[in-house]
Amino acid sequence: ECEGALSAFDKAEEWPDLIKYLQRLQKILQRSPEPLIVPHKVLVAKRLGQCLHANLPAGVHLKTLETYQLIFEKLEPTRLAKDIAFYSEGLFPLCRHASYEVKPFLLDLIESHYVPLGRALAPCLSGLVLCLLTALGDSASESHLRVMALLDAVRAATSTSELMTALWVCLLRNA
Repeated sequence: ECEGALSAFDKAEEWPDLIKYLQRLQKILQRSPEPLIVPHKVLVAKRLGQCLHANLPAGVHLKTLETYQLIFEKLEPTRLAKDIAFYSEGLFPLCRHASYEVKPFLLDLIESHYVPLGRALAPCLSGLVLCLLTALGDSASESHLRVMALLDAVRAATSTSELMTALWVCLLRNA
């Protein structure tokens, strides 16, 4: 059933099709027993990442974030820690182009599901730091203080050393 829902994404012609396919995927995931074992997790992560493309409207992004939220809530914490890198690859780039409607939901997702992973964030820490840095905006933006607090929470959940290493990795790779 999940495989059929995922293959439907190939047939999408317009963005409303994506919302319909995301709703279908959500229904399948909601019916799945807990703890959730995401079938075809690599393909699920790929499809979700495609639904966060910069050219798609905020409505598709919000529906996609709802799907991430559902997956993260139903996964066992140890499974989420093992699989977080799959989902992060499509999720983190959204910060660069997230609309003002979408950004708070993305930050909620990071705060509620990434930060509690603590040291298990290691495989995606530099990506998370880059994501948060791109979400900073100028110091007068609404999200600036919240992103700064999230960076501090990530530091507390990991360590100052790990956060600084990830920060330098971001700076060196993106200089």
